Amino acid sequence: MGQTPAPTAKGKLVTIEAPSSDSERSESSPAPSESSLSTLESELGGNDKISKPSGEAGRPGHGGYNLEEQLGWGDDGFKSLKRFVNKAIKKHLDVTKCRSQQHRRALDTVCDLAVAEFPDLSTFENCWPVLDLIQMRLKYLSSRAWQEKRIADGSSEAAKGGKRIRGRSPKSKSPGPSKK
Repeated sequence: MGQTPAPTAKGKLVTIEAPSSDSERSESSPAPSESSLSTLESELGGNDKISKPSGEAGRPGHGGYNLEEQLGWGDDGFKSLKRFVNKAIKKHLDVTKCRSQQHRRALDTVCDLAVAEFPDLSTFENCWPVLDLIQMRLKYLSSRAWQEKRIADGSSEAAKGGKRIRGRSPKSKSPGPSKK
């Protein structure tokens, strides 16, 4: 029998014994032309789920992707999912916090509810379309809550006679310079 060294991912050397002739190979082992990985996948059931694209949803011009296009459900299907997820977010998550600050069980609840309502979501690995919708919605809602808090804190400081918090000033309603 000949030995064939095969490097692994960490740079260690593993020796795999290869039969020197076809007669030494068992009937159940794959032919040399067959991939042992495809055999392993078929034995383990494989992963037929749709993987999450690289990048961030909602940022197609910056290395991300358009979630509606990746989902492939059409305009009405996407809007229906988005409305459902937004309602579930409002009911089960803290909208003043971003996704990374949410309790894992609460995120799982929203995903489970969405999969129950939209069974096709089970074809997506780790329910990534729902998690992306949660991420985008909470990013928006938590930044709004933060801005409203800042405005409220700023107005209470002004009422106390304190300094105004630095930041954008509200847009003036007076007309700009007139053009002649």
